[in-house]
Amino acid sequence: MMIPAAPLRSTMATLAVACIAGALVIAGLAFGWYDWRLFALAGVAGLVIGVPLGIAIARRMRAQPPLPRPEGAAYDPEAAQRAVDPSRPVAYPPALDQQPASA
Repeated sequence: MMIPAAPLRSTMATLAVACIAGALVIAGLAFGWYDWRLFALAGVAGLVIGVPLGIAIARRMRAQPPLPRPEGAAYDPEAAQRAVDPSRPVAYPPALDQQPASA
C-alpha cells in the first residue's frame, strides 16, 4: 500500500518542527533563559530547520523499499506452535497420500 506523498511529508515536517522547537525550548530553559523571546526563537528555528528536514526525511522514507512481512504468530497461526515445538507436524499442505474430504 502506497502512502500519498503529501500526508507523509506534512506529518514528518510537523514532527521535525516540534522536535527541534521543543529541544530548543528545553535547552533554553535549562540555561536559565526565561523570556518570551526563547519561545519565539525556538518556533522560528523549528520552522526554518524542521520543514526542510521533514521533507528530506519523507523523501528518504519513500525511497526505501518496504520491509518484508515478518513471519510471526500474528501473521501465521502455526508459527507460535513451530517455535514451541519444531518437531510438531504442520497441518498444511496436506500429505501426499491424503485424499480431499468428500461431502
